[in-house]
Amino acid sequence: MAFPTVSYSRDTPAGYPGMIATTEPHWVISMVVASGSGDIPFGRGVIFDTAEDTVKLPAAIGKFAGVAVVDRTLPFANGEVYKPLDQISLMKTGSIWVTALVAVAQGDPVYMTPTGTFTNVSNSSANQLIENAEWASVTSGNNQLARLRLGVTK
Repeated sequence: MAFPTVSYSRDTPAGYPGMIATTEPHWVISMVVASGSGDIPFGRGVIFDTAEDTVKLPAAIGKFAGVAVVDRTLPFANGEVYKPLDQISLMKTGSIWVTALVAVAQGDPVYMTPTGTFTNVSNSSANQLIENAEWASVTSGNNQLARLRLGVTK
């Protein structure tokens, strides 16, 4: 019987979207994904829904609720997303890994797009500024992993 070839990289990735990035103090809350929301991928920004204690994936500018934190206790069938009516963990303060849509630099402002992704590009008609947030790492291109720091006091 032949054994399959297995290959491992010597480089461990820094993280993945939705992973808590550091041990610095952080604040994570629990909410419920609104029944009318789409699936919420780990590391995406969400907004408050109209019902109490519910959030949804944005389709337009809304009141920022936090960033979806990875939950490895979700059913495998979910994939890497929260489904409607799932309990969701949201980071309100701290450092979390997300995908930066464009190249970012440390200290750049953070804007959330209407799809819950993040950038440093101000587009007043679509992107909304996330108050007290900054990029905590540097990327050199589009769609790269970056650390987002929430709850920054300047």
